[in-house]
Amino acid sequence: MIAIFLCLLTASPGSRAEEEEAPAPPPGLGPSCPDPVLGPVMPPTPDRTQAPIVIYAEELDAGRTTVGEARGSVELFRADQHMSTDRILYDPVKKVVTVPGALEYEDQQVWFRGEEASYSFIEESGRFHRIDYGLTGSSANGSAEAAELVGGNTSILRAPDYTTCPGQSPDWQLDARELELLHEEGMGKARGAKLTFKNVPILYAPYFTFPIDDRRKTGFLYPNLGQNSDSGFEIGIPWYWNIAPNQDAIIEPHYFTNRGFMLFGQYRLLTPRSYGNLELDYMPSDRETRESRYRYLLRHTARPRERWGTNLVFERVSDNRYFQDFGTNLGQTSLQFLRSSAQLTGVGRYWNLELMADDFQVIDDSVEADNEPYRRIPRLAYWLDRPMGYRGLYFALDSELVYFDRDVGETGARLDLMPRLYWEMQRNWGFLRPSAGYRYTAYELDLKGAAGDETPSTGVPVLSLDGGLIFDRRMANGDLQTLEPRLFYLHVPYEPQNDQPVFDSGEFTFSFSQLFNTNRFAGGDRQSDANQLSVAVTTRRFDGVSGRVLWSLSLGQIVYFKPQRVQLEPSPMFDDDLSPFLAEFNWRPFSRVSATLGLQWDWERNQLDVGMVGIQYRGEWGQRAAFEYRFRRDRVDQFDLRLSWPVNEQWRVLSRVNYSFADRDMLEFQGGIEYESCCWALRTVVRRYLKNRDGDYRNAIYLELNLKGLASIGTRGQELFRD
Repeated sequence: MIAIFLCLLTASPGSRAEEEEAPAPPPGLGPSCPDPVLGPVMPPTPDRTQAPIVIYAEELDAGRTTVGEARGSVELFRADQHMSTDRILYDPVKKVVTVPGALEYEDQQVWFRGEEASYSFIEESGRFHRIDYGLTGSSANGSAEAAELVGGNTSILRAPDYTTCPGQSPDWQLDARELELLHEEGMGKARGAKLTFKNVPILYAPYFTFPIDDRRKTGFLYPNLGQNSDSGFEIGIPWYWNIAPNQDAIIEPHYFTNRGFMLFGQYRLLTPRSYGNLELDYMPSDRETRESRYRYLLRHTARPRERWGTNLVFERVSDNRYFQDFGTNLGQTSLQFLRSSAQLTGVGRYWNLELMADDFQVIDDSVEADNEPYRRIPRLAYWLDRPMGYRGLYFALDSELVYFDRDVGETGARLDLMPRLYWEMQRNWGFLRPSAGYRYTAYELDLKGAAGDETPSTGVPVLSLDGGLIFDRRMANGDLQTLEPRLFYLHVPYEPQNDQPVFDSGEFTFSFSQLFNTNRFAGGDRQSDANQLSVAVTTRRFDGVSGRVLWSLSLGQIVYFKPQRVQLEPSPMFDDDLSPFLAEFNWRPFSRVSATLGLQWDWERNQLDVGMVGIQYRGEWGQRAAFEYRFRRDRVDQFDLRLSWPVNEQWRVLSRVNYSFADRDMLEFQGGIEYESCCWALRTVVRRYLKNRDGDYRNAIYLELNLKGLASIGTRGQELFRD
């Protein structure tokens, strides 16, 4: 039953309230746009069958069986529906409203402004003529010869145009023979479509779909375009498959003019306790190499039980030159190997456990077989750190059992144990931490016929004393400055270890953390001998109001009382009296500017070993700039400059220059511009980067045209800044 209420109007209650104008965003954060491009997912259409129809008018004529008429500032309300006009005819028998003149109609899905209309309340359907329309909660709008509402959740537009641009002259527009908007599915279907950008046709399609809200939907995505000096022009047309709310996939046929067809694929799965991702790229025949090329990557993480987790990574490529030919950045083209691993982890209140196995695919031709990384099949590690009965006393255990395997060279198992007792006193004026431990390492080796001990072992005590003080003073302007001296003494007697293999060990890069480490080697194959004292001091200045660190300076050095005899390979012992002198300075003169200076100075040789200078700026309106210079004697001498700078609300420039003074060549250059308006964006990036050790470069250009709310055409360049 449909109840009808007719009221005479002196004013029009219930007319649409004027929306408060939103304040414009600050300059540099993007254009000031009135509405979102894609609206939120709307709730299902309410049940209108029992909702009363309320009509307000200045004059009305009504009967039980005859057509009624309302005139003068007519407003009709029913559930979420609202119609306003000057004259309405209502048939109480057929439950049909006819509007012979201009009208405005709105519900929770669409709004229309047209010249005439008829609507059946029983069939939940109506027809509107010569309309302007829009989607509720979205900036999508257009016009059409006719529109039909079907069943309360579908709109069919005849001879429409569609855009998300404001104004009478949109920058892009979709014209179609018919446009079907499925509101409950959040999808639009265009038939006989033509897409124009700046009045230039860029796409003709007999049929395609596009989103009308922010839900994921199955269908073709828009082309990826690119050009590089190796593969030529490339185009890919991805198809997105929304398998389920927790599963999706992308399948993309891709064509390279110099190489041929390649199929890209990605599958994702998410559950309350796990996440999985599978990527597969396959080219059946590369015109350049005359071979098939492929890459696959499987990642899966899970939390099967509380405190327990699993992690699986499996990655392989068809050949060593895969990333040199298909990599998109310097990080990929400089890879030496791909690591695959399976891992089980557990965490308790005082303990951690890890069971894992890993394998490597070496893809760098410069890596000799006897320098390839070992497979660990498996590795079991257990860490314990728990308090004892006495206050401040702790017992800790670092333990590892692992088997190393490789096709070339000796293999075998290693047991590494280090139990220790330490006492910790923490006060507001400082701390004290004495520690006593014992490091035991034992092997069971397969020497592959070579001479040597198959069961070498080493046991050595490790004693340390760590302590520091904190002095502070309040400055005249309210700032706080601290002075924090620290001493760390380490004693480890010498134990010969040259009969032990080197499976996974290497010497740490010397830095501030190494001042307070009990071993200068990573891994378990070597325990350095030591009789040394680390001396360090840090001073900081804090803003008296915000508490922000304005600047900090740290200085440190190790004094060696005895030469260090343990080395990775048989070589002369290290007999310097002093380590390199370390200095680090961090300065934050303003809230958006920070600077870092670091150096290592060798007093023995009177030379700079390591130097680094960096400065960063992050502006209020999205400006980003960073400069960093890095130097490491005989290895690195380069600078890296990055810039992302909004010129105004629409335009932004970006650039990156990574130059090596040691090689006298550019490692990577990137430059581009971006334009963004309320309904479209254009990004163009040119890149040149090193692709292999032979000094060959790849030149590439990336172009992305984003028609907001409809399509994103092209391939986006690499991000310069990541937070």
